[in-house]
Amino acid sequence: MKRFAVILTFAAVGCQQSPEDLCAYYEAEGARLEEATRHVRKAYTFEDFIAHEGYRETRDMWRGAALAEYAPATSHVEILLEEQRGRLYINGTIAMDFPVCSGRFGGQETPKGTFRISQKVQEYRSNRYGSFMSKDGQRVVKRNVSVNDTPPAGAVFEGADMPYWMRFNGPIGLHVGNVHRHSASHGCVRVPEEACSILFEKLAVGSKVIVK
Repeated sequence: MKRFAVILTFAAVGCQQSPEDLCAYYEAEGARLEEATRHVRKAYTFEDFIAHEGYRETRDMWRGAALAEYAPATSHVEILLEEQRGRLYINGTIAMDFPVCSGRFGGQETPKGTFRISQKVQEYRSNRYGSFMSKDGQRVVKRNVSVNDTPPAGAVFEGADMPYWMRFNGPIGLHVGNVHRHSASHGCVRVPEEACSILFEKLAVGSKVIVK
């Protein structure tokens, strides 16, 4: 099949070489082009990623070679509140940069400081915020409520789903959630599921969380 395709290609340009010669030519030309471009390609580096003018607004993730390593004892995560970005470090090297959504202004800001992960639960529900549901659990009566709010008649409180939960400061933790490009949570750090699952895998109870 490959040889047939090569014959058709050269027939179209009027070449009269044998199939064997054509295959040899293409193999040699491919090797030449590969070598010619080997030393001029530019990798999409971390520096390129953060230097882009849309870095603050992007929802894109950056992944580095260090992401292949597993070293929870020497791994930590940084949360950059101004940029609304997070960075995972493994063995002192940046392994991943990802968008986050931290606590909203007006008393629910995510506190700055250095903390440690104290709890990890892959399937977790909030005991503070969530929705009022019908008693059969099939219908949402009211969203975005606190456990301290008074439920409508016949409704019950159900905590918000917070997968890949990693508690690091009292009631505050990292978890999967809606990631707006501005601070909008009740204090936790929301992370896209793809990034949060990686954090959950690479970090351990005791891993450092730096919020700055």
